[in-house]
Amino acid sequence: MTRLTEDMIDEIPSTAAERSEGLRRAIGMDLRALAFRAIDEDPDDFDLSCYSTASIPITAGLGVIGGFSQSVSAILGNMGFRSFVTSKTDIDGIYEALEKGADILFTADDVRYIAYNRRTGIYSDNAFATAAGYAEALDGAAGGLGGKEVLVIGAGLVGTEAVRILTSKGAVVSVTDIIPGKAEKLASEYGASAISSVEDSISSHGYILNASPGLIPGRLIVKGAVISSPGVPFSFDAEGIAKARAIIHDPLDIGTAVMAAECVVSRKKVGRT
Repeated sequence: MTRLTEDMIDEIPSTAAERSEGLRRAIGMDLRALAFRAIDEDPDDFDLSCYSTASIPITAGLGVIGGFSQSVSAILGNMGFRSFVTSKTDIDGIYEALEKGADILFTADDVRYIAYNRRTGIYSDNAFATAAGYAEALDGAAGGLGGKEVLVIGAGLVGTEAVRILTSKGAVVSVTDIIPGKAEKLASEYGASAISSVEDSISSHGYILNASPGLIPGRLIVKGAVISSPGVPFSFDAEGIAKARAIIHDPLDIGTAVMAAECVVSRKKVGRT
């Protein structure tokens, strides 16, 4: 979570509902629907008001990202959960959450962001949840990805999950990374193709899942491209924004929502790593 900064998330608490509605206009699903469909569940099957969620600030390592826990709580509240931020931090914050009867705990340090349903033992990691959410968002914006050529930029944790998920959706997946060997290894694991030149791969694809923090020059974007981009910071300049048909991006919402959805269901998503 160390690339996330306060200025990236400071508007989330005041714009959570507006952002969810913008997502619905872009991909035909609001945030709640996207979160459950990303894990192959019907959102209408769940009453989220039955669940209390606690966002727990962690001061270890680089410390609390200003507004992070408040933003997580706002996202969850907009989905329909009963949500609160603990007044205490770290272990004392976990204790407070338990004392107040929270069903699902959300917390993050420098390395990992997780949610944990203390009643069922189900937990979710942000890397998987982000990949699942943005793959589903790309699928929705594209009107289905079956048989379509999709590029995944970045062969890290999110990119690895994205390649697996997109392949399972029937997409023809290529992967690229600034370290070609990482792309080749990932591609070989899931029957995808590796492209050594990042620039060439971007300029030849109309459907992209960007799991990289690197900036993407607008000159490389195909006109009418559909891009699902969880990477932070935001990777696109004015030219790229103008040329793309859709760029789906937020710093926190989609990953958090899928984490919450996964913790509500009684099983892990089938086939996840």
